[in-house]
Amino acid sequence: MFIFLIFTTLLLGFVVFEKKYSNLYLIPFLILLILQWKTTTLQSLIQLDNDEQRIKQERIKFYAPSEHYVRVIFKRLALVNFLEGDFNTVSNRLQRNFFETIDPNVYFFGGHPRERVWADDFEKFPFVFIFPFFTGLYYLLIQKKWLFLGSFCISIFLFSVIGHKNSLGPFVMFPLIVVLIAFGFMKLFNLRKYLPRKVLKLILISTSILILLSIIQTFAYAY
Repeated sequence: MFIFLIFTTLLLGFVVFEKKYSNLYLIPFLILLILQWKTTTLQSLIQLDNDEQRIKQERIKFYAPSEHYVRVIFKRLALVNFLEGDFNTVSNRLQRNFFETIDPNVYFFGGHPRERVWADDFEKFPFVFIFPFFTGLYYLLIQKKWLFLGSFCISIFLFSVIGHKNSLGPFVMFPLIVVLIAFGFMKLFNLRKYLPRKVLKLILISTSILILLSIIQTFAYAY
């Protein structure tokens, strides 16, 4: 899996930086999507666990309008069943999965400060890389790299539907994030000629300190 992820990342890098192998890249990307789907414990979009059922019953108690005609409308149209039915459950699940997928904390901070009780979250990338990550995303959006952006959207859609219960994490996103970070570093490096020397030194020192802190944090968690 590790070698396959590296291979996919290299192909994606050629697509973004060199505009080559775009057709060849689709094959490992589709394989990664299938592996992510097959190795993930699928979460029902409709079925509620015991705690969710309890919360639902508590919410239903608040659907008691004081106005007589409003109560009649609620009863005749069965609005409570609609507002708290399967449609609402599916909508909430999709929203939750979607925002978990695009949450940078999942990838750079091990889920902190919104840790998920059921997930064995780990820091996929050093937190100091979050700035070049957003820089790369910004420039890729401006340059309209449609193949990359399409892969990003397809991956987000997949996780929105199947959820995140996978011991390996959202590994289909890893090649995309690595390329975004590399692209961001390249753009930041190109901006160096527009910055004063003192500012460059300050950025270099600050980045070095952050990387050192990140390494110390990694060893602290490991031991």
